[in-house]
Amino acid sequence: MSNFFSLYQRFLDYLLEQQQYSNNTVKNYEYDLQRLDGFFSNHHSDFKKVNKQDCRLYISSRFDQKCTAKTISREISTFRHFWGFLQRQQLVVQNPWKQIRLPKIEKKLPVIISTKKMIRFLDGIDSSTPVGLRNRAICECLYGLGLRVSELCGLLLDQIYVEKGECRVIGKGQKERIAVFGEITQSIIKRYLIDSRPLWTVKESKTLFVGPKGKPLTERTVQRIVKKCSLEQGIVPALTPHVLRHCYASDLYKGGADISVIKELLGHDHLATTEIYTHVANEELKETMQQAHPRN
Repeated sequence: MSNFFSLYQRFLDYLLEQQQYSNNTVKNYEYDLQRLDGFFSNHHSDFKKVNKQDCRLYISSRFDQKCTAKTISREISTFRHFWGFLQRQQLVVQNPWKQIRLPKIEKKLPVIISTKKMIRFLDGIDSSTPVGLRNRAICECLYGLGLRVSELCGLLLDQIYVEKGECRVIGKGQKERIAVFGEITQSIIKRYLIDSRPLWTVKESKTLFVGPKGKPLTERTVQRIVKKCSLEQGIVPALTPHVLRHCYASDLYKGGADISVIKELLGHDHLATTEIYTHVANEELKETMQQAHPRN
């Protein structure tokens, strides 16, 4: 076992326990550091002596492997963070990764569907069975509350106040926010809680959404549910939980909501992240104008 390995395990524990990073984020950090550890082993490099040239050599190898600029940018951010941790532990003097410029990432607009198509999709989900009703409630929460799939899977019964149309969401970095939902989403959640969930409840069931054995749903299961519901209605490519969240934000903006309010509802740290939805709405307006205006 390398010294580098034991150090980055300490770093991962620090992220999880003290910084309260999500399991998924810490897992990504671990993959990045495992890969770097392998690279150092193959090149007989001592991490304490890594310099700018060594960092460039690693980045070059990743481009040779056809990695995207987004992936490489994330890895550099991981290594900057880890070397900062090593500096605070007084194990290294410099952070060479700060000397490496992040590759330019092409910004892509989020994929969305129109409001009419979204409503048609939600109304088209077969909710005549307990499982179907649960699946409808899942999609309603993703679109009606703008939840991340991880937030939906972690949502506990005592965090949702159906009569008030509110729920307490624990987002990234254990940050808490209040999400609100309207009457239609409220009625679907009520139906699910009365007609579906009690059929599968076991003593330890605490999450809002469970499977027929009473166990919490995994993120992968929710992704499969959304995909199945959309493919059954002939929607290709299939929708994802994040598309429903994108549509939630885009429809709020088109409906006149202030961008700073949308930021809080989505649980974003920075306004720049939320501002992508202004571009989505502007592109849709432009397309509508091109199709409808006589000068086009």
